[in-house]
Amino acid sequence: MAKVIGYVNLHSDVSLKGLTERRPLASVSFLGRYGIIDLVLSNFSNSNIDNVGVLIKEKPRSLFKHMSNGNAWNFNSKNGGVQLLYDEKYAGNGMYNNDINNIIENIAFFETNKPDYVVVAPAHIINTMDFSELVEAHAASGNAVTIATQKVKNADEKWIGCDYVKLDSDTKLVTQLETNMGNAKNRMISLETYVFSAKAFATFLKNAEKVSPFYSIRDMLAYSLDERRIGIYEYKGYVRCINNYQAYFDVCLEFLNYEVSTQVFHTNWPIFTNTNDTPPTKYKEHASVRDSMIANGAVVNGTVEHSIIGRDVIVGEGAVIKNSIIFSGSVIDPGSVLENVIMDKHARVKNMKNLKGEVKEPLFIKEGDVVY
Repeated sequence: MAKVIGYVNLHSDVSLKGLTERRPLASVSFLGRYGIIDLVLSNFSNSNIDNVGVLIKEKPRSLFKHMSNGNAWNFNSKNGGVQLLYDEKYAGNGMYNNDINNIIENIAFFETNKPDYVVVAPAHIINTMDFSELVEAHAASGNAVTIATQKVKNADEKWIGCDYVKLDSDTKLVTQLETNMGNAKNRMISLETYVFSAKAFATFLKNAEKVSPFYSIRDMLAYSLDERRIGIYEYKGYVRCINNYQAYFDVCLEFLNYEVSTQVFHTNWPIFTNTNDTPPTKYKEHASVRDSMIANGAVVNGTVEHSIIGRDVIVGEGAVIKNSIIFSGSVIDPGSVLENVIMDKHARVKNMKNLKGEVKEPLFIKEGDVVY
C-alpha cells in the first residue's frame, strides 16, 4: 500500500472575534465537547493516515493542551501519530509566517516519513472526507496536484473569501484559482484540501523558495497553473466553512438538526476527541430541555432550548437559555435569561437577568468574565 502523510493546515486568516483572541480557531469548542480540529484529525485517522503534522500559525498554548499526546484520535502510535509543527523562526514575522515556510522549517517530518503521497487539509472547512479515496483518485489521474472541491449554490453568501476554481472544458484541469468575492451563486469551491505525490511536493517546495518567501501553498498553486497539471476531486458530502464569527454560530446550531448531524456522525466514521473524567449530565427538578446538545458534567435546573451546553456548565433554577452556545465551566445563575449568546469558558452570568443578542449578531461574553 502507498504510504501517505497528512498536514493539518492552520495557516488561515480566519478570525472568530473574541473566540480566537487567545486561541487558534482549531481549538475553539465545537458542539460542547469537541475542538474544531477534531473533525479533520478524525478524517485522517479514519482514512488510515497515521502520520499527521499540524502546521500551527499562532497562539499555540491552547492547542498544545487540547492535543496532549495525540492518542485520542486513534492514530497507530507504533507507526506514527501527531506532530505539532510550529515555525518559531517566523512565528511573529508577518508575511513570512506561512504554511510553506512552516513545512520547510520542519522538513524533517516529510523527509523522515518518506511518503508516497502528501495530503494537506484545513481545520475550518468541516467535512467527513475519506482521504484514502481522494489519494486513489489523484494517483489514477496522473496529475501533479489534486484539489478537493465542491459545487455550491450559495457562493454569494457562505463562501466569500474562499477560493473557487475554473476548469478547462476539454482537459478538466484547473485554469483559474481565484478568491470568491460573492458575485456569483454557483461556484466550484476549493475545499483547501490538496494531494501531491512526494516527488511533486518536494519540487513544489523548492520552487516556492525560489519564487517568493511570502507565498503560501494556495499562492504557489495559483502561480503554477500554467506549469503543472492540477486537477480536481469533486467531494459531494456534507461541507460547511467556518470562516467568521457568524458562520461559527450558524454551523454549530445547524447540528441541532438531526438530518444535518447524521451526515457527519456515523458509527463507521467516529469523531474522536480528548475524553474527560466527568459524571453524566444531571437534570434537576426544574430542568426542561428541548432540541439541544448537553455535554457530560453539566448540571441543568432551568430551561434550555435550541442550544449547545458544554462540559461542567451549571444552569441555575429558573434560568432560560435559548439559541445559545455556552462553553465549558460557565455558570448561569438562577433567573437569568440568555438568547442568541456565545459564552466563553468559565464565564458567569450573576445578576444580569436578561442578555439578548441577535440571530445575525450573537452577543459574546469573554472567557472568565462575570456579568453583573
